[in-house]
Amino acid sequence: MRFVSLIPAALALFFANAAYAQAWDEYVNRQEFFTVNFPGEPAMQQVPYTTAKGTKLTAHVFTAKADPNSILAGTYSMTVVDYASAPTEIGTAIEEAAKAARAKGTAKYDEPGNVDRIHTQRMTIETADKRRILSEILVHGTRLYIVTADTSVDVPPPAQFQASVQILDEKGERVRYQQDGVTRQR
Repeated sequence: MRFVSLIPAALALFFANAAYAQAWDEYVNRQEFFTVNFPGEPAMQQVPYTTAKGTKLTAHVFTAKADPNSILAGTYSMTVVDYASAPTEIGTAIEEAAKAARAKGTAKYDEPGNVDRIHTQRMTIETADKRRILSEILVHGTRLYIVTADTSVDVPPPAQFQASVQILDEKGERVRYQQDGVTRQR
């Protein structure tokens, strides 16, 4: 009889540990002015980034992989490209990044959106190898942000990753635009 009463406690402990193992953490990067939830501490890599006009820039790519046995198994990244040295090209940055994303497969969703009223391009691309790539592409100031989740088509879309994106100001506070175009912090 006593054994039966321990089963609910054991199950609760098991599920609590499983949920904790899959916990995501908020990652804040004040140098690049963003925050996003990642499935662990991301690794940062500098890579070359070439605009459509041929201008050579540097991208900082922050990448974390979710546990391959979790329901959100996949690779999650935030790419930040500073266009400060190419300010005349920032106007086409979203469309150029969206074109590169479309080249990876078939667009299942491809519409404008917004993060805190900052214009974005939201995309879902399915690849030939049964992968789903979710992208949120936006520009704020001189920076292009490309938020990408690469998962199997067999797992649920990682909405928490895409929805967690926030752009920060110089003080590290979340930028939020209202309909009147005025910036307000939280």
